[in-house]
Amino acid sequence: MTTRSSGTTAKTKDVTSRKSPPPSRAKKKSESSSVTIPETRFFFFGGKGGVGKTTVACATALCLLEQARQDERILLFSTDPAHSLSDILDKKIGPRIVEVAARKRAKLFAREMDSAAALDAFKKEHGSTLARIADEGTFLDRSDINEILNLSLPGMDEVMGLFELSETAGDGEYARIVVDTAPSGHTTRLLQLPKVFAQWINALDLIAEKHRFLIARFARRKRAKADEIELFLSELGKRLDRVREMLYKPKTTAFTLVTIPEAMIVEETSRYFAFLRSEGVPITDLIINRVERPRNDCGFCGARATAQQPMLKRVRREFKGLRCHFVPQAAHAVRGQADLTEIGRRIWNASSEGEMGDQLAATRRPAPGGHKPKKSIASHPDSAGLTLEPRRLLIFGGKGGVGKTTMAAAASLALAERNRRSRVLVFSTDPAHSLSDSFDENIGELKRGVAGLRNLDGIEIDPAARFQQFKERYQRWSDEWFDSLTGESGWEIQFDRDAMREIMTLAPPGIDEIAALGAISELLRDGSYSSIVLDTAPTGHLVRFLELPDIALSWVRIFMKLLLKYKAVAAEENIARELVTMSKNIKRVAALLVDSDKCEFVGVAIPELASLEESIRLARDLERLRVPMRRLIVNNVIPSTAAKSCDWCNERRTEQQEIVHSFRRRFRAKATVFIGEQQPHEVRGPKLLREYFSSVRESTRSSK
Repeated sequence: MTTRSSGTTAKTKDVTSRKSPPPSRAKKKSESSSVTIPETRFFFFGGKGGVGKTTVACATALCLLEQARQDERILLFSTDPAHSLSDILDKKIGPRIVEVAARKRAKLFAREMDSAAALDAFKKEHGSTLARIADEGTFLDRSDINEILNLSLPGMDEVMGLFELSETAGDGEYARIVVDTAPSGHTTRLLQLPKVFAQWINALDLIAEKHRFLIARFARRKRAKADEIELFLSELGKRLDRVREMLYKPKTTAFTLVTIPEAMIVEETSRYFAFLRSEGVPITDLIINRVERPRNDCGFCGARATAQQPMLKRVRREFKGLRCHFVPQAAHAVRGQADLTEIGRRIWNASSEGEMGDQLAATRRPAPGGHKPKKSIASHPDSAGLTLEPRRLLIFGGKGGVGKTTMAAAASLALAERNRRSRVLVFSTDPAHSLSDSFDENIGELKRGVAGLRNLDGIEIDPAARFQQFKERYQRWSDEWFDSLTGESGWEIQFDRDAMREIMTLAPPGIDEIAALGAISELLRDGSYSSIVLDTAPTGHLVRFLELPDIALSWVRIFMKLLLKYKAVAAEENIARELVTMSKNIKRVAALLVDSDKCEFVGVAIPELASLEESIRLARDLERLRVPMRRLIVNNVIPSTAAKSCDWCNERRTEQQEIVHSFRRRFRAKATVFIGEQQPHEVRGPKLLREYFSSVRESTRSSK
């Protein structure tokens, strides 16, 4: 059997063409069970990076398999560009649908979406139609049109990903579909894409209308007969309707938020919840992951549990309308089908917070007197501390939830305090900003004197505001250009003008990366800051941002070529100057990214296998892009003092040690590995940021 894939054909093992029966009712495990999985067809899991979305999505899919009726088929689908299904399931997934597990004749399949491939397939299938629209509806010739169609636009691959998901779901083959989404900032943009794409379709229709008008006029018909272009646009509209239904229809869709009881995470979850409700997304459940509990008179465990209590109370208060599921912190990393199935049962079949907490903790609590590690990770004053040289650009990046914002904030504070004559800017490119939360003060579009330091400023970029300035400037130039083209007559140009105005109202899917690149290029040109510290988006979107200078330069070159080609028709000096300036700024960023004396990338990770594997993939991307990474910080390592006095902490640290040693082995020739110990409280505000930064130490092995 073959699975439809926007112009591509993917072979799938053991998948037949028959449709699955309707979703079955979730089975209760006992008379006391009062919480069950929603009976919808689609399950979306979302939240800030690093809260455990992928783990919960995988656990839910396996739980659905346990409850599935005979012949029922379930699909686990990832839209996150930094996929983790393979890491969590401990099985290679990839872009083709593969069978993960089976229970009698019911089966679970999984797929990690390759959105870029879907976009390429879409272009291959429909490129000639798009070219024909532009050829018949604009003054551009075919060579110009083909060059534009071959350009990349950040975020369009995500549009194709949504189409791909709706197409996969459309034939009714899968009774249940579980979707692991990208982190909240980018899923916010993803959920708005149906509106944006509807405007794109309208813009294409306006361009095509010019040709229809001319045909009807000269053929003396009221309207031209529907042709390939109209059929194409009509089909796009239908596909868009299917996407909307998949995302927003309460009878078929349930959205589950995942969070952890820490102030920065809960605040982002609260913002995300408000956005989802405003968009009409049907939210049903909230999973609170990694809930700490006091154990065996351990001061560290007790402090962690106490620190979470205010956030647990806030969660109960702010998310009253949702069913809440509390998942205790496990001693081991959850990985593989056995662990995930157990977690799924606990989440969806517990009758209360207390019952589920006791059951899960009991399965993970180590026996007293557990084995002690033979080797320890040195993180004492004898180890080298983290000293960052003041570079023009210092980038912190890694998987979601590893502490990038904390490290970026702490590093910028350290740089500003070390040299009061310098000027430091800490800049967030992550659409789900957390700098304000980290500094415990409002940063916004521009905050001067962050943490009371005259030489430290902060920016949490507002992409919509930046794009609005861009639109207003280019709309004025566009109108002037069309005025010079039409003169006193030329009614047909109005179609071009209307289409251009429609296009200019759109916020492109990759607006976050585009706005960040534009702002950084302007800041570098201005030269007001001696160092710019970047807090970046999670890995998948970070790589896309680092690739953007080359993509942007391609667009600028094409526009400059078109301007020169058509200058006899419309010479616009303002646009020409803007393009030249833009080109210089982008080249400045591109050159800086690969200059090891002026730019450094600092990787941030946590001691989990999934984070290790994603860090290895990120390192490969950085090598390809020639962006230098010399240091890697592994955060959230259990302190050795806690491990000495608590069997639970000792078991967690023992497992973490093996992962840290793997980091050291894998990055020995590439980067120095540093350790950031987990704190008994949240790192928030200047005082705690200073303490945390000074505690980061180089990782070494020492015998106990």
